[in-house]
Amino acid sequence: MERPKGRLVLAALSCCLAALPFLVVKFPPITDLPQHAAQVGLFGEAINQPDSPYRIQWMTPYSLVYTVLGASWLVFGPENAGRIGMLIIALLWIAMLHLLAARLKRPALAASLASILFFGHILYWGFYQFAFGWPLFIGYLLLLRADFRNRWKEALTFSGAWIILYFTHILWFFVAVAWLGVTHLFIRRDIKRLFLRALGTVPLFALAAAWYPNLAAYGFKSQTVWATVPFERLLPTWLADASFGGLKGALEPVFFGLIVIWVLLAWLPNRKGFLARTDKSLLLLSALFFILALVLPDKHTNTIRFCQRWVPPGLALLLLGLPEIKVRKSALTAAVFASLLAFFALTSLNWMAFERSELSGLGESLEALPQGPRLIGLSYMKESTIVRGRPFIQVFSYAQVYRGGELNFSFADFGPSLVLYRTPRQLAWTSGLEWFPERAKKSDLLSFDYALVSGDDGLHEAIRRDRTFDAVTSAGRWRLYKTVRNIQE
Repeated sequence: MERPKGRLVLAALSCCLAALPFLVVKFPPITDLPQHAAQVGLFGEAINQPDSPYRIQWMTPYSLVYTVLGASWLVFGPENAGRIGMLIIALLWIAMLHLLAARLKRPALAASLASILFFGHILYWGFYQFAFGWPLFIGYLLLLRADFRNRWKEALTFSGAWIILYFTHILWFFVAVAWLGVTHLFIRRDIKRLFLRALGTVPLFALAAAWYPNLAAYGFKSQTVWATVPFERLLPTWLADASFGGLKGALEPVFFGLIVIWVLLAWLPNRKGFLARTDKSLLLLSALFFILALVLPDKHTNTIRFCQRWVPPGLALLLLGLPEIKVRKSALTAAVFASLLAFFALTSLNWMAFERSELSGLGESLEALPQGPRLIGLSYMKESTIVRGRPFIQVFSYAQVYRGGELNFSFADFGPSLVLYRTPRQLAWTSGLEWFPERAKKSDLLSFDYALVSGDDGLHEAIRRDRTFDAVTSAGRWRLYKTVRNIQE
């Protein structure tokens, strides 16, 4: 039996190591981070300026995370709000895993190892709401095991939990409702308690039904995409990508392999009496998450990595649910923390290299902007040599975080967002330039006062010769330009 003090030390060490990557850079490689941070500034504008073009969508089921980002904005400033906000969520992720392990008497070292699963595609794409929902869902799992003497207090407590989960991320709300049904229909077989605890979901389902049609008005719809079939998702390459999927290179496959080894070491020596040494509820929930990963599409209603996002929490629950590994405790502890130190040190080095090389010139360009610019962002660098996915598509929106103003694309155009344009914008420029900058026309460029452009020296030289822009900054991959129209005025 692990002592509370020992668990606390392991949790603290895990949190300290996980904080390291966030503390060594100013611009972490998190795709949607600047857009989420910009929402906080737009919220303030919508509240304080009656003639603002923005309105607050109070009923969106994705708003609660902005309490974390708003607090970070107030305490650490706009330029650090997104980074520190995600750091806070990372620490919550790890702390709640350790709390779950402690309450259920599961191995603390398994929770420490599971902390690296936060550093995957959920983080790197910047799925803020979904990432924030996971530690809150863990709190919900603990609530399910609470013993209530007063039934009305129980109903009210669960009603509060439903509200929190709903306004964090509607997917976590749906999964929580589904798990409540599984728990009380197949494990506890308590229909009366199921009804009592589920009562608070009724108004939220009604709210979701009333709110959902608003998405179509803002164009939040897309084809459902099945890029892979369930059989392909059983392959180690797909599972490794779904478990991490953030950095290029060997780092993540190696650590996925270490997790597989952990699972085997926990399972093989404990085959006799395996179920007696496990937490069956955690293993069942883990299995349900993996089923979601197998059967859901890759993309649905503009939600990318729709199926993959369930693998990291599913794998974390699997690690906690398995029996303790039969290795000398001191040796196993040393091995786990040596692995964590290596993982977070290498992650930090990758983040530093990304900022130094692939975001060079960004800080100088942002500092050179005036207050309230109208700015177009064009990233002709589409892929990174370090980070997977498309880490540059939202970088230009740091301009709105630092200086306010208007962008060619904003999450205020995005149907589920907390802050939206009062009237959907009728664009006078080509849409989708954040994904396809090569489609930009001269008329698009002249619709704005400034442009934040990424590319190599050859591209920047071509821009300089074209004379559509006058260079404001002249070094780095990211450079700021002022339009010729604006100069003549």
